[in-house]
Amino acid sequence: MTSSAAATAPTGERRTIVNFGGNIRWAPLVYQPADDQEVLQILRKHGRETVRPIGALHSWSETAGGADVTLDMSRFDEVAPLSQEGRSFVRVGAGCRLATLLDKLHAAAGSTLPTIGVITQQTLSGIISTATHGSGAPSVSHFVSAVRVAAYDASGEPKIFEYRDGEELRAARCALGCMGVVLSMDLPIVPKYGVEETMRHVDSIEEALRFLRDYPLTQFALVPHGWKYIVYQRRVVAGSPPDNAGLKEQFFRLYNFLSSDVLFHLLVKTVLKLGPGAVRGLMKTAPHIQLANVTHVDESTHVLTMQHHLFRHEEMELFVPEAVVVEAEALLRSATAIFDGTESSLPAAIEKKLRDAGLYDELMQKRGTYVHHYPVLFRHVLPEDALISMVASASAPYFSISIFTYYPPSERGGYYAFCSWLARSMHALFGARLHWGKHFPLGVAEMTKVYPALGRFRDICRRTDPSGVFTNAYTKRVLGLSR
Repeated sequence: MTSSAAATAPTGERRTIVNFGGNIRWAPLVYQPADDQEVLQILRKHGRETVRPIGALHSWSETAGGADVTLDMSRFDEVAPLSQEGRSFVRVGAGCRLATLLDKLHAAAGSTLPTIGVITQQTLSGIISTATHGSGAPSVSHFVSAVRVAAYDASGEPKIFEYRDGEELRAARCALGCMGVVLSMDLPIVPKYGVEETMRHVDSIEEALRFLRDYPLTQFALVPHGWKYIVYQRRVVAGSPPDNAGLKEQFFRLYNFLSSDVLFHLLVKTVLKLGPGAVRGLMKTAPHIQLANVTHVDESTHVLTMQHHLFRHEEMELFVPEAVVVEAEALLRSATAIFDGTESSLPAAIEKKLRDAGLYDELMQKRGTYVHHYPVLFRHVLPEDALISMVASASAPYFSISIFTYYPPSERGGYYAFCSWLARSMHALFGARLHWGKHFPLGVAEMTKVYPALGRFRDICRRTDPSGVFTNAYTKRVLGLSR
């Protein structure tokens, strides 16, 4: 490096970083690079340490944490339209938030992404690095057509890599930061579309599943203790939605924000302080205070997203094959009731499977130790073309099952014990995978069994990171990648 280059080299500052959930904290040297060259300079300077980029920190696993050096990529927020072979794409900077991207696409081209997640505060690099998804489609990662990454060549010199096809692109679509620092990605865009939604209340998962045939964007939530299902019956409607929302659309936007995003979560936070009886009471009442059986249509973003970032929480998300989701739901219900203390025995078929797996006695020892206090969300995720995204290498759809807690970080011991037992049981009985960016109580031994391409993924990562610069304790524990 020349003396003039050294004079303009970016400087970092030591500071404490805390993630959204408040469960991960570390104190790295933090840089905020402005362009590709500054990223390369940082990688050259810190080639003997560990380096991890961060986005919006809306993650509960340790995937971004614990490194010696952290790159805050918020200045990489470009949004540039592209056209390739008559198709429309957008190149998005790693630090651009989903909400910003959608606003710009809507305003400039009347377009949107093929699928989106529930949370719009995430950055695009975080979204693809952990395979963020919605319901009724593959994850966003599946649609990535190119990724630009800063990493190392065989000699250890930092350089920019661009992946457009082959195994490298399939790996880069969901790489947990292990292939280098994502700079930008290319995504296809589609015309803005409307979604029809009707909320239904049903008594069984079988009834909830029937809606998927005609309403493929449907998702549903199991409300514990009352054991009712709230179904968000959804499908795309023909024609482009109007630019200006009418009175009905404005009403539902306001209603959903106040009732679901704000009021319900305030009630959850309140009953946690009042004890298990209040928790059970709210869960039994929740389906009856929702506006059901009324159909409305709105632009997709307003139907498919929530303001889930308004209240601190933590989440574990399990992925099970569609073929076993009914059995998985039965196990979840039984385990919730045992942990809650309201049940003391299990259905015979479930008890036998747990005894055979060596998990029955542990469950009985946990009886009465944890009362779950939030609906369990089920989403339908289609197979996707990546190496280690949660529905990679699948021949049929999966269902994701999300377990939330709104306890503060210091009071999540019962939740963690519940998640640990549930993750190990779902994995042993149904081959469950876990969302890489959420609470992750399993390890590399379990992941090796359910990700047939994990070995190939590790090999690809080591080509551009031979010294393990982009590893941390988490990548060692769940992927087997370390310095």
